[in-house]
Amino acid sequence: MILYRWRGAVRNFGDELNTLLWPKLLPDFFDDDPAVRFLGVGSILDRRHDGGGLKLVAGSGYGGYEALPRLDRSWIIHWVRGPRTAVRLGLPETLGFGDPASLLEQAGLTLPRTVRDIGFMPHFESAAHGAWAAAAALAGVTLIDPRDDPTAVIAAMSRCRLLISEAMHGIVVADSLRIPWIAIQPLAPIHRAKWWDWADTLRLRIQFRRLPPSSAMEWASASALASCHTGRLLLRRHGSRLRDWRAEAFLDRAADALRRTAGHAAQLSDERALGVCQARMLERVEGVRRQPYRGLRSSRLPDRGEDTCVFVTIPRTYPMISPVQSLSGGPLLSRLP
Repeated sequence: MILYRWRGAVRNFGDELNTLLWPKLLPDFFDDDPAVRFLGVGSILDRRHDGGGLKLVAGSGYGGYEALPRLDRSWIIHWVRGPRTAVRLGLPETLGFGDPASLLEQAGLTLPRTVRDIGFMPHFESAAHGAWAAAAALAGVTLIDPRDDPTAVIAAMSRCRLLISEAMHGIVVADSLRIPWIAIQPLAPIHRAKWWDWADTLRLRIQFRRLPPSSAMEWASASALASCHTGRLLLRRHGSRLRDWRAEAFLDRAADALRRTAGHAAQLSDERALGVCQARMLERVEGVRRQPYRGLRSSRLPDRGEDTCVFVTIPRTYPMISPVQSLSGGPLLSRLP
């Protein structure tokens, strides 16, 4: 079984967490046999994995970057990131347990907290196309680059008393470590929907803040121009001009907005809700370790819309939180451990 992670031209913190997290949670579990692919952290449930060998899913999500996968008997679903992914894939909503990136502490991958900094983590594309290092310096905020080695990113986060992040997994990890956070609405609309998939598992209403692009190149790369092949070619050819166009104005505006954002109220999910999600995921991790090939699996191979599924239950101690139940009060709270 191989451990899959998405890798673009540069590293991305959320995707790189796979290489740290799963060898800790599932030691001696992986080899280099491509006949079985393990899908964990990331918005990676899509058509790119259709065909070939078996796919084991443990907490992945659907992000809308590619077409939906065709779930056949080669897909074994232990859990998915959230109820919205489950619905899109035609699975029971109750399989939306949470994002496995919130299990870093349980995997022994965190460091002692030294609370002092206000950190800012842009989306990795914003970091690549923008001028956020300079903007953060002007705003008096510590830049945490999601393209850095993930251990360095975790170390930088451990020094934060507040994290401002456009990168979803910056927020997922901060929330699990109880670091207060402020979510920045991703500049590119395609990166926004997946946040709610995670938030729904915690009954969390995210209060997004907005930051302007820090360069003309960042703005153009998140615009409709970048969604077509011709537009991307133009950006590659003329990117250097865009980086310099009105650079000071873009930089000053971004730095001022980041400085003001740091003064807004921060968020954290309900600690008991987080504990329930983590406990459910850890139970399922143990199920993966004991019986990796048991889970939700399509029972036949007709068109995707006609599939029926067989689910082999792994015992669960903790109650599911229905999308229609509230953690603000009522009978559910009395049943939480």
